[in-house]
Amino acid sequence: MEKRVILAIVLSLAVIVGYPYILKQIYPEVPEFAGTTETANGTGSPAKEKKKEESKPSFFIPAASELANIPEDLITVDTPLFRAVFTNHGGAIKKWELKKYNTAVDPASPLVDVVNNKNGQPTNKTSIVINNETEEILFTGPAQTSYTLNGTDKLEFVYTGRTKAGLIVEKRYKFSADTYMLDTEVRLYNRTGNPVTSHVETMMSATLKKESKKSYYHFGPVVYESDKVLRQKPDKEPLRGKGTLHWIGLENKYFLTVLIPKAADTLTWGTEIYDEDFATTSILSDVMKLAPGADAAFIYSSYNGPKLYSLMVNKSIGLEESIQFGFFAIMAKPFLVIINLMQGYLVNYGIAIVLFTIAIKVLFYPLTKHSMTSMKEMQRVQPQLAAIKKRFKDNKEKMNKEVMGLYKKYKINPVSGCLPMVLQIPVFIALYEVLYVAIELRHAPLFLWITDLSSKDPYYISPVLMGASMYFQQKMTPSSPDPTQAKMMQFLPIVFTFMFLNFPAGLVLYWLTNNLLSIGQQVIINRAHAAKSASVPPIDLSEYDTPETTKEVKPAKALHKGKKKK
Repeated sequence: MEKRVILAIVLSLAVIVGYPYILKQIYPEVPEFAGTTETANGTGSPAKEKKKEESKPSFFIPAASELANIPEDLITVDTPLFRAVFTNHGGAIKKWELKKYNTAVDPASPLVDVVNNKNGQPTNKTSIVINNETEEILFTGPAQTSYTLNGTDKLEFVYTGRTKAGLIVEKRYKFSADTYMLDTEVRLYNRTGNPVTSHVETMMSATLKKESKKSYYHFGPVVYESDKVLRQKPDKEPLRGKGTLHWIGLENKYFLTVLIPKAADTLTWGTEIYDEDFATTSILSDVMKLAPGADAAFIYSSYNGPKLYSLMVNKSIGLEESIQFGFFAIMAKPFLVIINLMQGYLVNYGIAIVLFTIAIKVLFYPLTKHSMTSMKEMQRVQPQLAAIKKRFKDNKEKMNKEVMGLYKKYKINPVSGCLPMVLQIPVFIALYEVLYVAIELRHAPLFLWITDLSSKDPYYISPVLMGASMYFQQKMTPSSPDPTQAKMMQFLPIVFTFMFLNFPAGLVLYWLTNNLLSIGQQVIINRAHAAKSASVPPIDLSEYDTPETTKEVKPAKALHKGKKKK
């Protein structure tokens, strides 16, 4: 039984230690490109060129703009949430800066721009395709070039343009100051004397960089279709499809830009990662058949903002599915909701994590108490166990029967000692995911030197304190009678300290608080057990002082070995 307990503990530790490395296999590091060759946009990957030539339509790769030499007319929209810059070239978005999010912990650092295209490629650009020829539209915008919205202010402005074939194109934007959502309508008017079949294409484009080199989470094109999230990786084929989908866009760990079309069977969509800088595109297209004098509209919304779970889940369009909560998402989501609720009252996320840990500890207290009491009882019957093992060393079946009888007599569960650790593994992993992917914890300070709970402690103070607390906790816990096992357990605080050095400070705070609470629980349980033991008579070992007659033991030995007794 003891071997099973040790095996369970070892497996539990293996899961905790190995989980970050498992993540690395699921979300592998993106390989460096060895070199580049010329492509439609000037750069590319040799490993991917053949795939592009064989199977990828040209509209997935942004071509050189036909309007590049024409001066741009820019419109700026400023709200409490974002600052957006629009261009009349394709009615596109050149910048979308999020006012509540900086690129670094320093509040003076630049704001996060979810477009951030180093090659100048805008996003949300509209093109018209007629007879397989793609035409960028040069729009004329409103006379006013700057708008400021506050509170719940609304805004609507219209771009107007014309295709070479004579179609009139209107692109209408609708804003609200209190949301990251943007409503868009692209309407075509056929004022020619002939029927026209055209495709309205909207292309999203961004250069999405990782938050850090060690990030294991996806960045690039993402599609939510048929209640399933599809993510294109740099070394995989592009995603393509036809018909209705929930949304399509681009993401990194913390931010998302997506197009949300109205349901239509005529939609065509696709994604692409097209150069070594990981510039990415997602394209949404709809077909329009216009009779002379007719008009038709392509209507969609877009979301350009943070992956805030509370905000996304309220949209009821599955945006929250873009947050990669991992294997234990069913636990991670409510954990995040609870921590957010606590933070709302406590202001500080670090304090919220401490309070959350206390709540978890209270929840597990009955199990912990039973486990620690069982371990104490196990320690108390060690002399009797040793006597049984010595007496029946040549009769394993009889030994096991006596041991189980002893456990039953004193109501000892030999496996219960590892249960609290085993049951905490899902909690640990779920909280690990919350602290790594929840933007609510990004750049959230605790106090003094810990300025970002989602990053490691820069001075490694909290991991060392965590290791020290684990050492003292271990000293108070009944040790295994097996010296090898006891020595192995002594190394755990050292192993955990090194393992936690690069873990998020919030996760270290959780484990440190958990250890301190466990020490407090151990003190209470030890006192209660000592008081109980004082009133219980000592275990009588007299029945094991002399072995049974050899007739009862040796025949079993001879039978076991298949030999006759001489």
